[in-house]
Parts: sequence; C-alpha cells; structure tokens
Amino acid sequence: MLDAWFRERLELGENRVWDYVAARTTIEYRSELRIADGPALATVALVRLGTKSVTTRTTIAAADGRVAAELENVVVAIDGKGGASRALTDAERAALDG
Repeated sequence: MLDAWFRERLELGENRVWDYVAARTTIEYRSELRIADGPALATVALVRLGTKSVTTRTTIAAADGRVAAELENVVVAIDGKGGASRALTDAERAALDG
C-alpha cells in the first residue's frame, strides 16, 4: 500500500518504486477483521515531511468503516546506490505534500 501511495504521489511508472528504508513502524490494533467483514480498505495520509524522512499514517478499515488498525510509518529516502540517506528534493517535497 505504501509503495503504491509513493508511486502515485511521485508519478512513478507502474513497475518503479521509490528508494527508501523503513526507519520505524508503529501499529495500533483497534478491532478484529474477519473474512465475513468483506474487503478491507487501506488509506494512506501524509503526517510530516522531514529533511530526509516522510511520516505517513495508514488506516485499515472494514467495509462498514470500522477502523481495524492504524500504522504510522517513518521512512527515509536513500540514494539507491548503497543505502545512504539523502535529502528530499524540492520536487519530491511538492509532490508528497500535494
């Protein structure tokens, strides 16, 4: 889900991914999801842009709108050549914040 969000926001091609590493993920479980609940819906929202990091909140909900879990992800942009962190570009900041 998070890769798809980055792909859409950054207008990457279908088979491309944005180079990042997950620095922290926090999960808060709210309620159980069962097969009988039907398909779950996940949404991603921007929480914060740092110099090198992006914090997002992913909400997973049942078809009836009941929230099952909330995840906060902090990811750090990397150079893609060896894993060194790098600053977000102005273009990335504008696309992610928009």
